[in-house]
Amino acid sequence: MADDEEDHLPAWAEVLGRGPMAVTEHTDEGELAEEMAERLDALLRSHNGLEPTADGWRQLALELALKYEPLFQIQTPEDRESLGGRPVGMGNFILRSRMKAEMRKGKTQAEAARTIAKESKGKITFKTANSALSRNAPAPDFMRRWPYEWKADRAIRAAAKKLSQE
Repeated sequence: MADDEEDHLPAWAEVLGRGPMAVTEHTDEGELAEEMAERLDALLRSHNGLEPTADGWRQLALELALKYEPLFQIQTPEDRESLGGRPVGMGNFILRSRMKAEMRKGKTQAEAARTIAKESKGKITFKTANSALSRNAPAPDFMRRWPYEWKADRAIRAAAKKLSQE
């Protein structure tokens, strides 16, 4: 990562990149607790800036349960196994977005395609860019799951609220 990119990252982002914590019979529990506190704070902040409050911890637990706990995994009509074929990534989505952005600047489709082909230094041809808006362009796989994931998130929050003994 370039230095200028690192300067823009929040301080807690470095913590997320740390490796496993070595724990031996000689490990000082106080030092380990300090390290864990830093890691917990970074984990909370990485989930949309959650705070170490009862609501923040609850939200973190729910998000992690939905993401990692097999009991809460969801299957959607958009999952790759049900669709078959090659996974859809961001490439065509980004190319279409770039074409639309260039055309909003007043360029024709052909002018936009030439600009993108030139800027890509041969990675994207004029023909590929020019035809990007005319081909079927499904959203990337991970984006097509979002409505279902949002529904599951709302449902698990409601279930936790109903179950809560507060």
